[in-house]
Amino acid sequence: MARLDYLPHLLSVYGHDSRCSSQFAMGYSTVIAGLTASSSLTSRRYPIWPLVRENLDELFEGCIASYEGVWAKSLLEGACLSEMAQRAPLFSAAPYIESSGGNSGVLTADVVANDVVVTKPEHMPEIDWQLLNLERWDSNIRFAIRSLLDSKGALPTGAEFLCGALESVRDLFRLMRHFRPNRTKALRNFDVLVDDRTRPQGGSFCELCWRDSIRSNRLQEIEAKERHEVGNVVRSGHFTDDEQDARGAEAWKLERSLQLPRSCTLISKAEITKLHLIFERFRIERIVAGNLSNRYCRIHKPGSPKYHADLRYKAAFQSHLSALTGVNKSEFAFNFRLPDAADAQEVRKVAYDQVHSGLHSIRSGKVSSLGLREKVWLMYKEGLSQSEMARRLGISRQAISKAKKSLELLMNTHHAGSYINPLTGEAQVPELIRDAIRDAMMRGISIAVIAKEVGLSKGTVDGLVRLIGKN
Repeated sequence: MARLDYLPHLLSVYGHDSRCSSQFAMGYSTVIAGLTASSSLTSRRYPIWPLVRENLDELFEGCIASYEGVWAKSLLEGACLSEMAQRAPLFSAAPYIESSGGNSGVLTADVVANDVVVTKPEHMPEIDWQLLNLERWDSNIRFAIRSLLDSKGALPTGAEFLCGALESVRDLFRLMRHFRPNRTKALRNFDVLVDDRTRPQGGSFCELCWRDSIRSNRLQEIEAKERHEVGNVVRSGHFTDDEQDARGAEAWKLERSLQLPRSCTLISKAEITKLHLIFERFRIERIVAGNLSNRYCRIHKPGSPKYHADLRYKAAFQSHLSALTGVNKSEFAFNFRLPDAADAQEVRKVAYDQVHSGLHSIRSGKVSSLGLREKVWLMYKEGLSQSEMARRLGISRQAISKAKKSLELLMNTHHAGSYINPLTGEAQVPELIRDAIRDAMMRGISIAVIAKEVGLSKGTVDGLVRLIGKN
Protein backbone atom coordinates (compact mmCIF):
# COMPACT_ATOMS: atom_id res chain seq x y z
CA MET A 1 0.00 0.00 0.00
CA ALA A 2 1.20 3.52 -0.77
CA ARG A 3 1.80 5.95 2.12
CA LEU A 4 -0.96 8.55 2.39
CA ASP A 5 1.44 11.49 2.61
CA TYR A 6 3.41 10.25 -0.41
CA LEU A 7 0.48 9.26 -2.63
CA PRO A 8 -0.17 12.62 -4.42
CA HIS A 9 3.49 12.90 -5.41
CA LEU A 10 3.56 9.26 -6.50
CA LEU A 11 0.53 9.66 -8.77
CA SER A 12 1.95 12.85 -10.30
CA VAL A 13 5.26 11.20 -11.20
CA TYR A 14 3.81 8.25 -13.12
CA GLY A 15 1.65 10.04 -15.68
CA HIS A 16 0.73 8.86 -19.17
CA ASP A 17 3.07 9.40 -22.13
CA SER A 18 2.30 12.54 -24.12
CA ARG A 19 2.25 10.60 -27.40
CA CYS A 20 -0.68 8.34 -26.53
CA SER A 21 -4.18 9.04 -27.86
CA SER A 22 -6.59 11.30 -25.99
CA GLN A 23 -8.91 8.33 -25.27
CA PHE A 24 -6.06 6.26 -23.79
CA ALA A 25 -4.86 9.27 -21.77
CA MET A 26 -8.38 9.71 -20.36
CA GLY A 27 -8.60 6.02 -19.41
CA TYR A 28 -5.15 6.16 -17.80
CA SER A 29 -6.13 9.25 -15.79
CA THR A 30 -9.32 7.50 -14.62
CA VAL A 31 -7.27 4.58 -13.31
CA ILE A 32 -4.89 6.95 -11.49
CA ALA A 33 -7.82 8.88 -9.99
CA GLY A 34 -9.29 5.62 -8.66
CA LEU A 35 -6.20 4.71 -6.62
CA THR A 36 -6.12 5.41 -2.89
CA ALA A 37 -3.65 4.82 -0.07
CA SER A 38 -5.64 1.66 0.79
CA SER A 39 -5.33 0.18 -2.71
CA SER A 40 -3.04 -2.79 -3.19
CA LEU A 41 -2.31 -5.33 -5.89
CA THR A 42 -3.93 -8.16 -3.93
CA SER A 43 -6.72 -6.33 -2.10
CA ARG A 44 -10.33 -7.44 -2.62
CA ARG A 45 -11.82 -4.45 -0.85
CA TYR A 46 -9.67 -1.83 -2.63
CA PRO A 47 -8.73 -3.60 -5.89
CA ILE A 48 -6.58 -2.17 -8.67
CA TRP A 49 -6.88 -4.53 -11.61
CA PRO A 50 -10.69 -4.13 -12.06
CA LEU A 51 -9.96 -0.41 -12.57
CA VAL A 52 -7.50 -1.30 -15.32
CA ARG A 53 -9.92 -3.79 -16.90
CA GLU A 54 -12.76 -1.27 -16.99
CA ASN A 55 -10.80 1.72 -18.29
CA LEU A 56 -7.78 0.50 -20.25
CA ASP A 57 -8.13 -3.09 -21.53
CA GLU A 58 -10.22 -2.29 -24.59
CA LEU A 59 -8.31 0.92 -25.38
CA PHE A 60 -4.96 -0.87 -25.16
CA GLU A 61 -6.12 -3.64 -27.50
CA GLY A 62 -7.38 -0.95 -29.88
CA CYS A 63 -3.98 0.78 -29.93
CA ILE A 64 -2.29 -2.52 -30.79
CA ALA A 65 -4.82 -3.38 -33.52
CA SER A 66 -4.72 0.10 -35.09
CA TYR A 67 -1.04 -0.07 -36.07
CA GLU A 68 -0.47 -2.02 -39.29
CA GLY A 69 3.33 -1.79 -39.47
CA VAL A 70 5.81 -4.58 -38.76
CA TRP A 71 6.86 -4.96 -35.12
CA ALA A 72 7.22 -7.61 -32.40
CA LYS A 73 3.48 -7.75 -31.67
CA SER A 74 3.67 -11.37 -30.49
CA LEU A 75 5.55 -10.24 -27.36
CA LEU A 76 2.27 -8.86 -26.01
CA GLU A 77 0.18 -11.97 -26.67
CA GLY A 78 -1.07 -14.20 -23.86
CA ALA A 79 -3.07 -11.86 -21.62
CA CYS A 80 -5.05 -8.65 -21.69
CA LEU A 81 -3.59 -5.69 -19.81
CA SER A 82 -5.53 -6.24 -16.56
CA GLU A 83 -4.44 -9.91 -16.41
CA MET A 84 -0.72 -9.46 -17.03
CA ALA A 85 0.09 -9.56 -13.31
CA GLN A 86 -1.54 -12.98 -12.96
CA ARG A 87 -0.26 -14.52 -16.21
CA ALA A 88 3.27 -14.92 -17.52
CA PRO A 89 3.77 -13.98 -21.21
CA LEU A 90 3.61 -16.78 -23.78
CA PHE A 91 6.76 -15.49 -25.45
CA SER A 92 9.81 -13.60 -24.28
CA ALA A 93 12.37 -11.40 -25.98
CA ALA A 94 15.76 -13.13 -26.09
CA PRO A 95 18.28 -10.30 -26.68
CA TYR A 96 21.26 -10.85 -28.95
CA ILE A 97 23.68 -8.77 -30.99
CA GLU A 98 22.90 -8.66 -34.69
CA SER A 99 26.08 -8.45 -36.71
CA SER A 100 25.43 -7.67 -40.36
CA GLY A 101 28.72 -8.01 -42.17
CA GLY A 102 30.43 -7.93 -38.77
CA ASN A 103 29.99 -4.19 -38.23
CA SER A 104 26.45 -3.31 -37.18
CA GLY A 105 26.36 -4.55 -33.59
CA VAL A 106 22.67 -3.74 -33.26
CA LEU A 107 20.85 -4.99 -30.17
CA THR A 108 17.99 -7.18 -31.36
CA ALA A 109 15.66 -9.69 -29.77
CA ASP A 110 14.37 -13.06 -30.90
CA VAL A 111 10.79 -13.89 -29.95
CA VAL A 112 11.03 -17.30 -28.34
CA ALA A 113 8.66 -19.53 -26.39
CA ASN A 114 8.92 -19.00 -22.65
CA ASP A 115 10.81 -21.55 -20.59
CA VAL A 116 9.91 -19.87 -17.28
CA VAL A 117 7.48 -21.20 -14.71
CA VAL A 118 4.02 -20.14 -15.93
CA THR A 119 2.02 -21.22 -12.88
CA LYS A 120 2.48 -19.78 -9.41
CA PRO A 121 4.64 -22.01 -7.19
CA GLU A 122 2.72 -23.48 -4.27
CA HIS A 123 4.42 -21.53 -1.46
CA MET A 124 5.03 -18.28 -3.34
CA PRO A 125 2.99 -15.30 -2.08
CA GLU A 126 0.54 -13.79 -4.58
CA ILE A 127 2.24 -10.37 -4.44
CA ASP A 128 5.64 -11.83 -5.37
CA TRP A 129 4.04 -13.69 -8.28
CA GLN A 130 2.36 -10.51 -9.56
CA LEU A 131 5.51 -8.42 -9.33
CA LEU A 132 7.50 -11.14 -11.12
CA ASN A 133 4.99 -11.19 -13.99
CA LEU A 134 4.96 -7.38 -14.25
CA GLU A 135 8.74 -7.48 -14.60
CA ARG A 136 8.47 -10.10 -17.36
CA TRP A 137 5.86 -8.11 -19.29
CA ASP A 138 7.83 -4.88 -18.86
CA SER A 139 10.85 -6.51 -20.49
CA ASN A 140 8.70 -7.66 -23.41
CA ILE A 141 7.12 -4.22 -23.83
CA ARG A 142 10.55 -2.57 -23.81
CA PHE A 143 11.75 -4.73 -26.70
CA ALA A 144 8.41 -4.30 -28.48
CA ILE A 145 8.98 -0.52 -28.41
CA ARG A 146 12.47 -0.94 -29.83
CA SER A 147 11.10 -3.14 -32.60
CA LEU A 148 9.00 -0.15 -33.72
CA LEU A 149 12.08 2.01 -34.32
CA ASP A 150 13.73 2.21 -37.73
CA SER A 151 17.47 1.84 -38.39
CA LYS A 152 18.05 5.45 -37.29
CA GLY A 153 16.19 5.01 -34.01
CA ALA A 154 13.15 7.03 -35.13
CA LEU A 155 9.49 6.07 -34.97
CA PRO A 156 7.79 5.43 -38.33
CA THR A 157 4.73 7.47 -39.26
CA GLY A 158 1.60 6.25 -37.49
CA ALA A 159 3.40 4.53 -34.59
CA GLU A 160 3.27 7.48 -32.17
CA PHE A 161 -0.03 6.51 -30.50
CA LEU A 162 1.09 2.90 -30.06
CA CYS A 163 4.49 3.87 -28.64
CA GLY A 164 2.81 6.33 -26.28
CA ALA A 165 0.43 3.63 -25.04
CA LEU A 166 3.28 1.15 -24.51
CA GLU A 167 5.38 3.66 -22.58
CA SER A 168 2.33 4.58 -20.50
CA VAL A 169 1.80 0.92 -19.60
CA ARG A 170 5.44 0.67 -18.51
CA ASP A 171 4.90 3.68 -16.22
CA LEU A 172 1.69 2.10 -14.91
CA PHE A 173 3.58 -1.09 -14.03
CA ARG A 174 6.27 0.95 -12.25
CA LEU A 175 3.53 2.68 -10.26
CA MET A 176 1.94 -0.66 -9.34
CA ARG A 177 5.14 -1.75 -7.58
CA HIS A 178 4.41 0.87 -4.91
CA PHE A 179 1.10 -0.81 -4.04
CA ARG A 180 2.33 -3.88 -2.22
CA PRO A 181 0.02 -5.12 0.55
CA ASN A 182 0.98 -4.85 4.20
CA ARG A 183 2.92 -7.77 5.62
CA THR A 184 0.66 -10.83 5.82
CA LYS A 185 0.77 -14.28 7.41
CA ALA A 186 1.48 -15.81 3.98
CA LEU A 187 4.55 -13.60 3.59
CA ARG A 188 5.79 -14.48 7.08
CA ASN A 189 5.44 -18.19 6.33
CA PHE A 190 7.33 -17.73 3.07
CA ASP A 191 10.13 -15.91 4.89
CA VAL A 192 10.46 -18.86 7.27
CA LEU A 193 10.40 -21.34 4.39
CA VAL A 194 13.29 -19.82 2.47
CA ASP A 195 16.46 -18.53 4.08
CA ASP A 196 17.03 -14.75 3.91
CA ARG A 197 20.39 -15.13 2.19
CA THR A 198 19.37 -17.71 -0.40
CA ARG A 199 15.96 -16.50 -1.57
CA PRO A 200 15.82 -14.17 -4.61
CA GLN A 201 17.10 -10.79 -3.45
CA GLY A 202 16.30 -8.65 -6.48
CA GLY A 203 18.81 -6.62 -8.43
CA SER A 204 20.79 -3.77 -6.92
CA PHE A 205 23.07 -1.28 -8.59
CA CYS A 206 26.37 0.38 -7.81
CA GLU A 207 25.96 3.66 -5.92
CA LEU A 208 28.41 5.38 -8.29
CA CYS A 209 27.29 4.18 -11.74
CA TRP A 210 24.79 2.10 -13.71
CA ARG A 211 26.34 -1.34 -13.24
CA ASP A 212 25.07 -4.23 -11.09
CA SER A 213 26.54 -4.46 -7.60
CA ILE A 214 29.19 -7.10 -6.92
CA ARG A 215 26.66 -9.23 -5.03
CA SER A 216 23.95 -8.95 -7.71
CA ASN A 217 26.44 -9.80 -10.43
CA ARG A 218 27.67 -12.85 -8.52
CA LEU A 219 24.11 -14.06 -7.82
CA GLN A 220 23.30 -13.80 -11.53
CA GLU A 221 26.38 -15.88 -12.35
CA ILE A 222 25.37 -18.49 -9.76
CA GLU A 223 21.83 -18.69 -11.14
CA ALA A 224 23.09 -19.16 -14.70
CA LYS A 225 25.49 -21.92 -13.64
CA GLU A 226 22.82 -23.66 -11.57
CA ARG A 227 20.33 -23.64 -14.45
CA HIS A 228 23.02 -25.01 -16.77
CA GLU A 229 23.91 -27.91 -14.45
CA VAL A 230 20.28 -28.76 -13.71
CA GLY A 231 19.57 -28.64 -17.44
CA ASN A 232 22.35 -31.13 -18.11
CA VAL A 233 20.77 -33.57 -15.66
CA VAL A 234 17.23 -33.04 -16.95
CA ARG A 235 18.21 -33.36 -20.61
CA SER A 236 20.12 -36.61 -20.15
CA GLY A 237 18.43 -39.64 -21.68
CA HIS A 238 15.88 -39.98 -24.47
CA PHE A 239 12.65 -38.13 -23.68
CA THR A 240 10.01 -36.27 -25.64
CA ASP A 241 9.73 -32.49 -25.36
CA ASP A 242 6.74 -32.79 -23.01
CA GLU A 243 8.62 -35.24 -20.82
CA GLN A 244 11.64 -32.92 -20.75
CA ASP A 245 9.39 -30.05 -19.57
CA ALA A 246 7.87 -32.26 -16.87
CA ARG A 247 11.34 -33.37 -15.72
CA GLY A 248 12.42 -29.74 -15.49
CA ALA A 249 9.36 -28.79 -13.41
CA GLU A 250 9.99 -31.71 -11.05
CA ALA A 251 13.66 -30.79 -10.73
CA TRP A 252 12.86 -27.25 -9.61
CA LYS A 253 10.34 -28.58 -7.10
CA LEU A 254 13.29 -30.34 -5.48
CA GLU A 255 15.15 -27.02 -5.38
CA ARG A 256 12.29 -25.55 -3.30
CA SER A 257 12.50 -28.58 -0.98
CA LEU A 258 9.12 -29.84 -2.13
CA GLN A 259 8.35 -33.54 -1.96
CA LEU A 260 7.80 -35.25 -5.32
CA PRO A 261 4.76 -37.56 -5.63
CA ARG A 262 5.50 -41.26 -5.28
CA SER A 263 4.03 -41.86 -8.71
CA CYS A 264 6.79 -39.73 -10.23
CA THR A 265 8.86 -41.91 -12.56
CA LEU A 266 10.44 -39.31 -14.86
CA ILE A 267 13.36 -38.55 -12.53
CA SER A 268 15.29 -41.49 -11.15
CA LYS A 269 16.56 -41.79 -7.57
CA ALA A 270 20.13 -41.37 -8.80
CA GLU A 271 19.17 -38.13 -10.59
CA ILE A 272 17.34 -36.88 -7.49
CA THR A 273 20.49 -37.47 -5.44
CA LYS A 274 22.58 -35.65 -8.04
CA LEU A 275 20.13 -32.71 -8.13
CA HIS A 276 20.11 -32.44 -4.32
CA LEU A 277 23.91 -32.16 -4.37
CA ILE A 278 23.75 -29.45 -7.07
CA PHE A 279 21.14 -27.41 -5.18
CA GLU A 280 23.01 -27.73 -1.89
CA ARG A 281 26.29 -26.61 -3.50
CA PHE A 282 24.70 -23.54 -5.06
CA ARG A 283 22.82 -22.75 -1.84
CA ILE A 284 26.19 -22.52 -0.10
CA GLU A 285 27.55 -20.36 -2.94
CA ARG A 286 24.61 -17.97 -2.48
CA ILE A 287 25.30 -17.74 1.24
CA VAL A 288 28.92 -16.84 0.48
CA ALA A 289 27.76 -14.31 -2.15
CA GLY A 290 25.58 -12.69 0.52
CA ASN A 291 28.76 -11.35 2.11
CA LEU A 292 29.77 -9.45 -1.04
CA SER A 293 29.17 -5.73 -1.47
CA ASN A 294 25.65 -4.75 -2.46
CA ARG A 295 26.63 -1.08 -2.80
CA TYR A 296 29.37 -1.04 -5.41
CA CYS A 297 30.28 -2.80 -8.65
CA ARG A 298 33.57 -4.51 -9.46
CA ILE A 299 34.90 -1.41 -11.22
CA HIS A 300 34.10 0.80 -8.20
CA LYS A 301 35.30 -1.65 -5.57
CA PRO A 302 36.19 0.47 -2.50
CA GLY A 303 39.88 1.29 -2.46
CA SER A 304 40.30 1.10 -6.23
CA PRO A 305 41.46 4.17 -8.23
CA LYS A 306 38.11 4.35 -10.05
CA TYR A 307 36.26 4.35 -6.71
CA HIS A 308 38.25 7.33 -5.44
CA ALA A 309 37.93 9.14 -8.79
CA ASP A 310 34.12 8.88 -8.90
CA LEU A 311 33.35 9.15 -5.18
CA ARG A 312 33.16 12.95 -5.30
CA TYR A 313 30.39 12.65 -7.93
CA LYS A 314 28.26 10.37 -5.72
CA ALA A 315 25.90 13.03 -4.32
CA ALA A 316 25.46 14.66 -7.73
CA PHE A 317 24.82 11.28 -9.38
CA GLN A 318 22.15 10.30 -6.85
CA SER A 319 20.57 13.76 -7.12
CA HIS A 320 20.34 13.67 -10.91
CA LEU A 321 19.05 10.11 -10.77
CA SER A 322 16.19 11.43 -8.63
CA ALA A 323 15.63 14.21 -11.17
CA LEU A 324 15.31 11.69 -14.01
CA THR A 325 12.59 9.83 -12.08
CA GLY A 326 10.69 13.05 -11.34
CA VAL A 327 11.50 13.32 -7.63
CA ASN A 328 13.87 16.30 -7.78
CA LYS A 329 14.62 19.10 -10.21
CA SER A 330 17.77 18.85 -12.32
CA GLU A 331 20.66 21.15 -11.41
CA PHE A 332 21.71 21.24 -15.06
CA ALA A 333 20.41 23.68 -17.67
CA PHE A 334 21.39 21.33 -20.52
CA ASN A 335 20.07 17.80 -19.89
CA PHE A 336 20.68 14.57 -21.79
CA ARG A 337 17.52 12.83 -22.97
CA LEU A 338 16.65 9.30 -21.95
CA PRO A 339 16.81 6.73 -24.79
CA ASP A 340 13.54 5.25 -26.00
CA ALA A 341 12.20 2.43 -23.81
CA ALA A 342 15.02 2.98 -21.31
CA ASP A 343 15.52 0.32 -18.66
CA ALA A 344 16.85 0.97 -15.15
CA GLN A 345 20.50 0.67 -16.20
CA GLU A 346 20.05 3.06 -19.13
CA VAL A 347 18.43 5.64 -16.85
CA ARG A 348 21.40 5.36 -14.49
CA LYS A 349 23.80 5.62 -17.45
CA VAL A 350 22.21 8.96 -18.45
CA ALA A 351 22.65 10.24 -14.88
CA TYR A 352 26.29 9.08 -14.84
CA ASP A 353 27.09 10.72 -18.20
CA GLN A 354 25.34 13.93 -17.12
CA VAL A 355 27.32 14.50 -13.92
CA HIS A 356 30.58 13.50 -15.62
CA SER A 357 29.95 15.75 -18.65
CA GLY A 358 31.97 18.66 -17.25
CA LEU A 359 29.16 21.15 -17.99
CA HIS A 360 29.84 22.74 -14.63
CA SER A 361 31.92 21.91 -11.57
CA ILE A 362 30.48 19.42 -9.10
CA ARG A 363 30.76 20.74 -5.55
CA SER A 364 29.53 18.49 -2.77
CA GLY A 365 26.84 20.10 -0.60
CA LYS A 366 26.85 23.37 -2.56
CA VAL A 367 24.71 24.70 -5.38
CA SER A 368 26.83 24.64 -8.53
CA SER A 369 26.89 27.71 -10.77
CA LEU A 370 26.13 27.22 -14.46
CA GLY A 371 29.03 26.75 -16.85
CA LEU A 372 29.58 28.73 -20.05
CA ARG A 373 28.02 26.09 -22.30
CA GLU A 374 24.87 25.97 -20.17
CA LYS A 375 24.55 29.76 -20.24
CA VAL A 376 24.90 29.70 -24.03
CA TRP A 377 22.23 26.97 -24.20
CA LEU A 378 19.75 29.03 -22.16
CA MET A 379 20.33 32.07 -24.37
CA TYR A 380 19.96 29.92 -27.48
CA LYS A 381 16.54 28.79 -26.23
CA GLU A 382 15.62 32.47 -25.78
CA GLY A 383 16.35 32.96 -29.48
CA LEU A 384 19.31 35.33 -29.01
CA SER A 385 21.90 35.76 -31.75
CA GLN A 386 25.56 34.91 -31.22
CA SER A 387 26.41 38.62 -31.18
CA GLU A 388 23.90 39.29 -28.37
CA MET A 389 25.17 36.25 -26.44
CA ALA A 390 28.76 37.49 -26.74
CA ARG A 391 27.74 40.98 -25.57
CA ARG A 392 25.90 39.67 -22.50
CA LEU A 393 28.67 37.29 -21.48
CA GLY A 394 31.53 39.64 -22.36
CA ILE A 395 33.30 37.14 -24.60
CA SER A 396 33.97 36.80 -28.35
CA ARG A 397 31.58 35.34 -30.92
CA GLN A 398 34.18 32.67 -31.62
CA ALA A 399 33.92 31.52 -28.00
CA ILE A 400 30.13 31.32 -28.36
CA SER A 401 30.46 29.28 -31.55
CA LYS A 402 32.99 26.97 -29.89
CA ALA A 403 30.65 26.43 -26.91
CA LYS A 404 27.74 25.52 -29.21
CA LYS A 405 29.88 23.02 -31.14
CA SER A 406 31.10 21.55 -27.84
CA LEU A 407 27.49 21.01 -26.73
CA GLU A 408 26.65 19.26 -29.99
CA LEU A 409 29.72 17.02 -29.66
CA LEU A 410 28.82 16.27 -26.03
CA MET A 411 25.28 15.22 -26.96
CA ASN A 412 26.51 13.00 -29.82
CA THR A 413 29.09 11.40 -27.53
CA HIS A 414 26.47 10.59 -24.92
CA HIS A 415 23.95 9.28 -27.48
CA ALA A 416 26.54 6.94 -29.01
CA GLY A 417 26.84 5.08 -25.69
CA SER A 418 23.37 5.59 -24.20
CA TYR A 419 21.97 2.09 -24.88
CA ILE A 420 23.11 -0.72 -22.57
CA ASN A 421 23.65 -4.28 -23.73
CA PRO A 422 21.67 -6.38 -21.20
CA LEU A 423 24.03 -9.32 -21.77
CA THR A 424 27.16 -7.45 -20.66
CA GLY A 425 25.93 -4.41 -18.69
CA GLU A 426 28.13 -2.12 -20.79
CA ALA A 427 27.31 0.30 -23.63
CA GLN A 428 25.95 -1.26 -26.81
CA VAL A 429 28.22 -0.11 -29.67
CA PRO A 430 28.87 -1.43 -33.21
CA GLU A 431 31.53 -4.09 -33.76
CA LEU A 432 33.54 -1.54 -35.75
CA ILE A 433 33.90 0.61 -32.61
CA ARG A 434 34.86 -2.38 -30.49
CA ASP A 435 37.55 -3.30 -33.03
CA ALA A 436 38.90 0.27 -32.91
CA ILE A 437 39.04 0.13 -29.09
CA ARG A 438 40.74 -3.28 -29.23
CA ASP A 439 43.33 -1.94 -31.69
CA ALA A 440 43.98 1.16 -29.53
CA MET A 441 44.44 -1.05 -26.45
CA MET A 442 47.14 -3.02 -28.29
CA ARG A 443 48.89 0.26 -29.11
CA GLY A 444 48.87 1.27 -25.44
CA ILE A 445 46.77 4.41 -25.91
CA SER A 446 45.14 6.00 -22.85
CA ILE A 447 41.40 5.85 -22.13
CA ALA A 448 40.98 9.58 -22.78
CA VAL A 449 42.61 9.39 -26.22
CA ILE A 450 40.62 6.26 -27.17
CA ALA A 451 37.40 8.01 -26.15
CA LYS A 452 38.21 10.97 -28.38
CA GLU A 453 39.08 8.70 -31.33
CA VAL A 454 35.89 6.60 -31.20
CA GLY A 455 33.47 9.37 -30.15
CA LEU A 456 32.46 7.94 -26.77
CA SER A 457 32.72 9.25 -23.22
CA LYS A 458 35.65 8.20 -21.01
CA GLY A 459 33.36 6.34 -18.60
CA THR A 460 31.82 4.35 -21.47
CA VAL A 461 35.20 3.48 -22.96
CA ASP A 462 36.61 2.51 -19.57
CA GLY A 463 33.87 -0.10 -19.13
CA LEU A 464 34.30 -1.44 -22.66
CA VAL A 465 38.09 -1.68 -22.24
CA ARG A 466 37.65 -3.75 -19.07
CA LEU A 467 35.05 -5.95 -20.80
CA ILE A 468 37.26 -6.53 -23.85
CA GLY A 469 40.22 -7.26 -21.59
CA LYS A 470 38.26 -10.06 -19.86
CA ASN A 471 37.37 -11.80 -23.15
